[in-house]
Amino acid sequence: MKVLFLVLGIISSQSVMADICGKVDDRAPSNDLRVARLVQGGQTKGCTATLVSNNCIVTMGTCVEKDFAEFNVPASIAGVPQSSKAEDTYRVDPSFLKLESDGIGSQWGVMKLSPNIITGKSAGEVQGFFKISKKSRNNDPIKVIQYAYALPDAPYVKYDGVSVNPHADSIHFSQQVAYGKLVKAGIFLIPQIIEHSADTSYGAGGAPVIDVKTDELVGITTHGGCGARYTNPIGARYTNSGTSAWGSRKFRKAILSCIQSDK
Repeated sequence: MKVLFLVLGIISSQSVMADICGKVDDRAPSNDLRVARLVQGGQTKGCTATLVSNNCIVTMGTCVEKDFAEFNVPASIAGVPQSSKAEDTYRVDPSFLKLESDGIGSQWGVMKLSPNIITGKSAGEVQGFFKISKKSRNNDPIKVIQYAYALPDAPYVKYDGVSVNPHADSIHFSQQVAYGKLVKAGIFLIPQIIEHSADTSYGAGGAPVIDVKTDELVGITTHGGCGARYTNPIGARYTNSGTSAWGSRKFRKAILSCIQSDK
C-alpha cells in the first residue's frame, strides 16, 4: 500500500512544475553569476539554466527550444522583468544538444553556448561554473537558484494561502534563491531522482539544486510536489523533485560529453 501511495504522489506531481513548501514564500534576491535566465529572443521570462563548464549549460529537457541565456539579470522594476546587457547575453550553440523529456528523474537538457558577440569570451570565462557533486546525501543543506514567478496573483497565493513574497516586485523573473534540504538523494533504488524542500515557482524549471556545504551542483529541479498537501493529501510527498546530475546515468554522460567537447 505504501508503494502505491508513493507512485500516486509521483504521478500527481508531474502536473506541477514548481511549488512553495509551506505557507511562507522564503525566496530572496540573489546574484550568482553562474546561473542564467534561458529565454527566447526578446522575452524576459522562460526557464533557468546553469553553467557546468566554459560553454556547457544544463536545464530541463522541455526548455531546450530557448535560444538565449542571460546572465547578471537586473532586478525587476515594480514587477516588470528587465533584460541583461548585451555583453552578458549568450546565444545557444545548436551544434550540441542532448535531452530527455519525461517524468521525474528523466527530465533534463544539456546545451552549449556560443561566445559573446561583443566580448568574444565564453560564458564560463566571465561568469564561472559549477562542478558536479558526487557525494551529496539525504538531509544535506541545499539552495535552489531560479528565475521564477513571484507576483501576488500567483495561484499558490490566491488558492493555497501562501504569504506574498516581500521581495515580489524585484525578484519576479529575476534571480532569486531559496534554501532547504536534500530530502532524498535518490529514492530507494532510483538514483536519478532527487527531492528537496526549497521553494520554487513557475520559471524555476531547470534551476540548479546546489549543495550549500560544497558549492557543487546536485541536480536540477523539474517538478513540484510540496503543494500536494493542499490538493492531494493521499500519497503526497511534500517535496519538490528533480533529476540528479550524478545519479542519472544518461544526464551525467551528456554533461561529461559536453564538457569533453569544450577541451
